[in-house]
Parts: sequence; C-alpha cells; structure tokens
Amino acid sequence: MLKKILIFCAVIAVLLGCYAGAGFYLLPKLAKDKLPALLSEKTGQTVQLQDVHLNPFELNADLQGFSIASPEGDSLLSFEQLALDINVIESIKQRALVLAAVTLKKPIGNLERRPDGRFNFSDVIDKLSAQDPNEQPAQSSESTELPVLIHQIALQEGQISWLDLQVGQQAKETVTPLNITVSEVSTHSNALAKFGVTLSLASGGDLDWQGDFDLTALSSAGKLKLDGLALTKVWQLFLQELLPLEIADGHLSLQTDYKLSGINDGDLQVLLTSAGIDVKQLNLNEKDKSDNLIHLASLGATGIKLDLKQQQLDIASVTSSDARIKSWLQADGQVNYQSLFAGDNTAPPSNDAEDAAATIPWRIQLGELALVNYQVDFTDFTQPKPLQMQLSELNASLKDYRNQDGIGLPVQFSSRFNKSGSLKFDGNMVLAPFTANLRVDLHDINLKTFQTYINPFLKLELVDGDFDTQGQLKLAAAEQLQLTYQGDANIDNLVTRDKATQKDFVKWTKLDVRQMQLDVAKQDYSLGKVTFDRPYIRFMIKKDKTNNVSDILVDQAGAKPAAATVSRKKSQPETKTPEPVVKIGKIEMKEGKSDFADYSLILPFVVKMNALNGEVDGFASNTDDTINLKLLGKVHDFASVEIKGDYRLQSGDSNISLDFSHMPLALVTPYMAEFVGYKIEKGQMALNLTYSIKNGLLSAENKVFIDQLVLGEKVENPKAISLPLELGVALLKDTDGKINLDFPITGSLEDPEFSVGSLVADVLVNLITKAVTSPFKAMASLFDDDNDYSTVTFAAGNSDLNAEESAKLDQIANALKAKPELVLEVKGVAYEIQDWPVMRFDALKDILKKMKSGELRDKGEKIRSEYIELSDDEYKRLLAKFYAEVFPQKIDRTLFGSPRIKSNPDADFYTVARQELEAVMKPDPERLNDLAVSRANHIAKYLIEHAGVVRSRIYILATELNTKDAEGGINALLSLNVAS
Repeated sequence: MLKKILIFCAVIAVLLGCYAGAGFYLLPKLAKDKLPALLSEKTGQTVQLQDVHLNPFELNADLQGFSIASPEGDSLLSFEQLALDINVIESIKQRALVLAAVTLKKPIGNLERRPDGRFNFSDVIDKLSAQDPNEQPAQSSESTELPVLIHQIALQEGQISWLDLQVGQQAKETVTPLNITVSEVSTHSNALAKFGVTLSLASGGDLDWQGDFDLTALSSAGKLKLDGLALTKVWQLFLQELLPLEIADGHLSLQTDYKLSGINDGDLQVLLTSAGIDVKQLNLNEKDKSDNLIHLASLGATGIKLDLKQQQLDIASVTSSDARIKSWLQADGQVNYQSLFAGDNTAPPSNDAEDAAATIPWRIQLGELALVNYQVDFTDFTQPKPLQMQLSELNASLKDYRNQDGIGLPVQFSSRFNKSGSLKFDGNMVLAPFTANLRVDLHDINLKTFQTYINPFLKLELVDGDFDTQGQLKLAAAEQLQLTYQGDANIDNLVTRDKATQKDFVKWTKLDVRQMQLDVAKQDYSLGKVTFDRPYIRFMIKKDKTNNVSDILVDQAGAKPAAATVSRKKSQPETKTPEPVVKIGKIEMKEGKSDFADYSLILPFVVKMNALNGEVDGFASNTDDTINLKLLGKVHDFASVEIKGDYRLQSGDSNISLDFSHMPLALVTPYMAEFVGYKIEKGQMALNLTYSIKNGLLSAENKVFIDQLVLGEKVENPKAISLPLELGVALLKDTDGKINLDFPITGSLEDPEFSVGSLVADVLVNLITKAVTSPFKAMASLFDDDNDYSTVTFAAGNSDLNAEESAKLDQIANALKAKPELVLEVKGVAYEIQDWPVMRFDALKDILKKMKSGELRDKGEKIRSEYIELSDDEYKRLLAKFYAEVFPQKIDRTLFGSPRIKSNPDADFYTVARQELEAVMKPDPERLNDLAVSRANHIAKYLIEHAGVVRSRIYILATELNTKDAEGGINALLSLNVAS
C-alpha cells in the first residue's frame, strides 16, 4: 500500500514536474521562438519578442520587449511589458473567466498617413483580410459565451505618435504619457466599470476623463476635463480642409459632466451638465498670410446644459474680451468673410419629408452674451482711396436669448468710433420677425471719415465737422422697411472746401436740429426747429453764367443704373412710393457770413456779407402756405443789406426785395482788379432789386446807383478782360459824377429762353460796350451832324488836310473842351495798295539821285543825295543807266548811241523804262511809315495850332501799314481815352 502511495506520489511529482517544466520553460520558449515568426507571416511585418514569462501555478504571464516594424525598419507598435493575471479560484467560484489584472506598460504606437492616403498599417490590414477569405466563424445554436470579469486593466506610460504626410510635415502629434485605468469590467449585464484616462499632448493640452460605463448596455457617465489644448495643432491635423482660416495660435479648455445611453437600442441620449468652454489667445489668419485676421484674447461659455433627446441647449453665459477683428469690403462688394466661407451651400433634397416634419426643433437659450473691449478694424476697398474705420473699446451685451419668434432681447452696445467719436445703442430687439426699439446716442462722429463716399458726387473736401444725435430708433422688417426716428441732432464745426479753388464753400459753428420726426416708409420728414449758428457760404456766379455749386457737382451721366437693371429682372409689381413730405417749424440764422460774387455782369458784383441774422417761418412741402422770410446783415461792416418778402412753395408766387445801401466800392478793389485790372480809388453804390412772380410771370425792377466812382491805378493782370473801363466810366457819368441805371424786366418763367441774369447782363454789356467801342457816337449830343468823327480822310500818297476834314477836327476840339477828362488818340495809317503807286516815282528819283551822288564821290566831291537836283538830261542819262543795270538784256542803242527797247524800238524809251522800273519796285515800308506819321502830325498840328486843343491831350499812336484795299477810304483813325 505504501508502495502504491509512493508510486502515486511519484507520478504526481513527475506530472507536476512536467507541468512545471512545460509551463516555466517549454511554453515560454516556444512562444518566444514561434510567435514572432507566426505574426510576421500573418502581417508581413517584422515582429520581435524579447522574452516570455509564464507561471503555470499562479496562472499569470507576461510578454516583454514586443515590437512590430515595417520591412523598412519603421516601428508600428511596441510595448515594454504585457502582463495577465488569472484568478483561478474566483473563476471557479463565479464560473467565469476572472482576471485579477491586465497591465500594459509603455506601449508605443506610431500612426502615419502617407501622401497617397494609405496608412502605415494598411498593408497589415490588407494581409490579414486576404487570408482564408472563405473561412466563416463557427456558429453555435446555443450560447456558449463564458462570462468575463476583469478586476483591473491598466495602460501605463503609453505613447501614440501621429504623422499625416498628406497634409504636411507639420501635421504630427504625440500623446504622452497616456495612462488608462479600468476596474471591474464585466460582461454581466448592469455591471458598471469605472475608468480613468489621463494624457498629455506634446503640442500642449491635458485630458482627464473619469467615469463609469456599462459594457453590455454601452452607456457611460462621468466627468471630462480638457486643459490647454493647442488649437494650432488641431487645425493642422484635422481642420485644414474644413476651415478656410488658419488657426495660428490659441488654447482650448473645457469641462463637463456627461451621461451617454441608448446606443444599443438606437435611442441615443446625451446629457451634458455643468459644462464650460474657455478659449485663450485665439489667432485666426488667412491661409498663407501672417497677419492676424481675428485675435481673441478670451472667450468663455459657462453653465452649458445639453439634452440631445429633448433637442435643448442652455447656456448660462458667453463672455469674450479684448478681441481684435479685421474686416474689409472687397472691390467686388463682398465682405472678406463672405469670400472666405463661400462654398457650395446647396443641400441635397430630402427623401424623407415626413421624418423631417416630425423632427423636434432645437430649443436654444442663452442667459447672457457679453463682449468686452473689442476692436474692429474695417477697410472699404470699393472706394478709389480705401476708407479705414475703427470701432474700439467696443462693449455689447444681450440677455435672455431664446430661438423663438416674438421674444424680446435687451440689448446694449457702446463703442468708440475712430478713437474720437462714440456710439451707444440701448433697447430691445426681436430677431423673428425682426423689430428693434433702440435709444441712440452718437457723439463726435467726424464727418471727414466719410470723404470718399461723397467724392463720386461732389468735388467737395470735408475739412472738419462732428455729428451728434440723440433719439429713439424703431425698425421693423416688412416688405418695405419700417424705420422711424425721433430725436435731436447737430453738426458742429463743419468746414467744407471747394477742391477746384481750395476755398471754403460751406461752414458753420453749429447746426442744431430739434424735434426731428422721420418716417422713411411714409416719406414724412418733420423738423421742429433748425438753427444755424455762425454759418458761412461762398456763392459765385461765373462769367459763363455757371456757378460754383455746379462746379462741385460730379457729372453722373456715365453712371450705370444698376438699381434699375436689377429691378427689371424682378417680376413683382411696382409699388407706388409716396412723395416725400418735408415739414420745418422754423429756420433761424445767427451771425451768418457769406461771400457772394457775380462775374456774369460787365461790372462784377462782389460782396462780403456778415452779421447776417434772420428767420424763415415754418412750412410744409405739401401745402402752398405763404412763407415769410427776413434777413438783415452787413456788407464789409459798412453797408447794410436787407432781404425780405414771401414765397409759396407750390405755385412759386413770390415777392422778394433786396436792398444794399452805402456800399463802399473801394473795398471790392481786389475783385475789380481780378476782373478788369483796375483798382477803385473811391465811390459808393446802392442797389435795389425787387422781384415779383405771379402765375409764372416775372416783374422785376433793378436799380443801380453809383456815386463819385474814381478808378485807381491799373493792375497788370493777364486774366483781366480787355476793356477800357476808364473811358466807359467817363462816358457814363453825368455832369455831377453820378451813374444811374434802371432796368425794369418782365417775362414768362415758362419760356425756356427767359433768364433774368441774361437780360440784366445784356443791358449792361450793351451799354458799356457801345460807349467804349463807339465813344464818338456816345458823345453825339456834342456834335452838329452825323459824320463819322473816328476817321480823317486823305488823298492817296498825300498827308494834307482838306477843308471838310479840317471842319470835322474843329467839332472834335469842341467836344474835348466839354469833356476835360478825355484825351484824343491819333493813329496815322498808310495804305500800300492806294498810296504806293503814287509814291513810286519819288522813290525812283531818289535812287537816281543816289547814283549821281556816287558819281560825284568818285570825282572827289561829297554831296548827299537829298541835296541833289537832277536836270532833265541827267535824269534821262541816269534812268538809262539804271535800266541797263536792272534789265541788261532788254536795252539796245542806236548808231548815234541813243537808248532804245529791243522788243519795241519805236516806243519812247524813257516812258517805258520808268514804267518797267516802277513795276519791279517793291513797296518801301519806311517811306509808307513816313507818310502815316506825316498824316498823324498834320492832324495833331491842326488841333493844337488852329483848334486850340492843349498839346497834352493829344496822343499820336504807333502808325499802321495797311496792305489791303482801303474800301472805306484812305483814313487816319481817331479814338478817345481818359487822361492818365
């Protein structure tokens, strides 16, 4: 018996020894040698395993130094140790596989997407998928699944690396260390396992995920916390193709409590509570550009609750601060963000309309939205010169938002505008249908900012000006926008400048508008009172009858009617827009100034008015009530001006009078010098204009009185009109030195040819022009007959006065005595066609005398040609000699030596020779000028010696040589001027 027991013990010992040997040595050896080869064959990769340990008695095992690498040597997966510990006793008790622990130490996984889109492990998947394609998993009619319970699963100090070469070398990330713990994992139903995940990202960011889950129900609950996630790396890895902007910097933190259930039965439910999101230092750029498009220093959302099944999202508050946003309007009219996010927004048609109708709409609630210290930089590139605007110190808040129609939202907004102005809006707003009721407060909005917007319409520079308004704004979205505004407004220190002349055009210290009531939909605009404080306007009527207002208007003839083009494309019926109605209670002016100039008149009317005070009664554009106006002022602080009368808007009937008195003309010397080139020494002017319009018929009286006008010295000005003004003034003055002009004008305003300015100008121009251009006719009352006293007639080639012309000079002398301020100007004239034929023989004899003088000089005698008198024989001899020199081929001599003409020997040689020589003699300008001088001298001499005119009142002008036929006779010219 003992022997049997010993044998049994020996067998047991041998079996235990074999079991131990197989467990401790044989199986680890086989696993170490065969497992890498088997896995290499299955995966096509290089597999290494450093060591295998197995404890057959405690039923625990571990693998050490395991790695899988590609044939090129790139590591795919490795770990330092994988340990499993089976609890045999508990497994027997629970009739399940119970693992005390599963531990994976320092696992390293390297994931890579190659440029062709395949992954570094794609070959492994392809290899495994290609093996035994017809092999089906064993099916059993009865469930033989063994329950599994794992007390502890741990992944310690893991590392996962990701590289996406399809995106670029920068698209890489490393998760390290990665630690995962899971406890009490079971396949039993309703068994909750607890887990914890912590990891860190090399680019920045830590994740802490704690909770529990039910493996069979696929449900989970817990808490998730993410801290400092680098958004730049997220963009590089996942968002480059989805987001048109580049995340250049930024970190995300979030935390939430969650519950996840219903995955198995398809009734997914996600509950988030106590959730919060925090974004710091977010920088968004356009792709491939370094400048920040959006910089967000802080963005946080707290109190987030999400119920997926109920389709409800609640957010307690969203706050953001210190943001910098750049935006611009592109040349094509699109905002830059529209272009960035433009894409195919066409949604595929729904195939399940009923399901769509049954979908529960999301309910979103936001307790408060607060933006603090924002800055928005906006540039408008649609303008020729880009316009830059900035909103800074921007603060905005919105409360109690719900995505339901008709819900009112308290809204507050405030901001600095271009650092100097301020904007404030405070009120309520409804998003759907859109309505707003806001208190508006704008201060110091500099109008110069908007210069580029008026350039297409006005050639006017906004030098300065600030806009303020306070009021109530109401908006409502409808087929036609409903907009009303009630409040006050003012524009302070406005200065505008005419770009063409670089002179101020309109300016004022303050424009104050009170009790505004504007209704855009009804086209009803009411202003309670409009006050201009120290306004100024410069108005000028130019010589061509245009004015400086038309100069600043930009011609819109080439503008494309874009709005009209668009409207034609719409088939909607046109709605009749009501005519605008403008109502103004009262217009008042205080201490106004104005520069007015009218250069369209022959004598320019230029005034500088100041101390202008007046008012206009209230009126409405839809009535024909009488509007009374009154304006008082000063001209150059000396003369007074008064404008008064009444006017009717509808009919145009009016009675307006304008009076200037005691206008010192010397004060307008600069304007006179610019216009006519003269200063004004002294003089006063009074002007009375009365205009009456009744049923389109104008009746006007224009009275001008100028007293003691004395012109000063002449000013050299090439732009001045060429007009002998001194002569005109002298001719228009009466014997007392006064000039009175009265121009009654009548006409129909319906006549397109009718113009008050033209009629007045024509009268003045004709009066002055006739007086200046025909001064002798202007003095016709001083002459006894109707002769032309502007000319003195002479015989051809002669400068002697006949009796008739001497009598005319006696009449002129008498007129000069009656007008002592006038002088007479005499211009001698010689006429080549009429005078030269008479003067040629004298010129021929002078040549012959010079020939005689030369002969005497050869003999030693010196006698000047003008002292030589030729005898008849000497004349003939020298004539033949001169003819032979000029025409050597034409002359011949008889046997006796007498000269004769070859072609006509019988003709009188001396007659023919004289004619032919005179014919080739060109007019002598010097001899003709001497004749013109002689004629002028004879006239002056007669007036001085015979008519008694003082020598200082006669001026001989430069002579004139007339090469044309004297159709009006051979005349010297006379003109009048004023004494210098």
